[in-house]
Amino acid sequence: MTRADEDAIADYRERFAQIMVESGMPRMAARVYAALLVTDSGRLSAAELAERLSVGAPAISGAVKYLVQVRLVERGREPGTRHYFCRIHEHTWSHYISQSDPVLVRVQTGAGEGVALLDPDSPAGRRLDETRRFFAFMREEVKESMAKWRRLQESGREDGRAAGSPPP
Repeated sequence: MTRADEDAIADYRERFAQIMVESGMPRMAARVYAALLVTDSGRLSAAELAERLSVGAPAISGAVKYLVQVRLVERGREPGTRHYFCRIHEHTWSHYISQSDPVLVRVQTGAGEGVALLDPDSPAGRRLDETRRFFAFMREEVKESMAKWRRLQESGREDGRAAGSPPP
């Protein structure tokens, strides 16, 4: 790979990280995630991440902690060493979305508790009931969408389009 290729990839990595920041991800976590995403192995050590992103170990540590917490990456250890690495989950986004049900359940349940506590006909009770119903709806939609995605992957159509449909 030439220096120009490396520079182009680094520029792309930062542009993609900015997209993630604008979507709500913390800046350093977005940069770490993007670095892993553009690496063929999908796996880098903390030292490699620090070197590629020109930041210190504490910044990498905090970013990795966040990414592990939201289930976009996992930490591992090289066998026989004390060196840790960070690895992007295979099928990252489908993994991320399929793991979201416990969060959706907590919001749905919490909203339901509020409806039971408040007058269901009050403005607050109606808002909480709408929240409860929305999250119940989203849980079902995620479940159906993930089943559809698995079928598309199995059929070789990972772009999410039905066979023969035009690109977006």
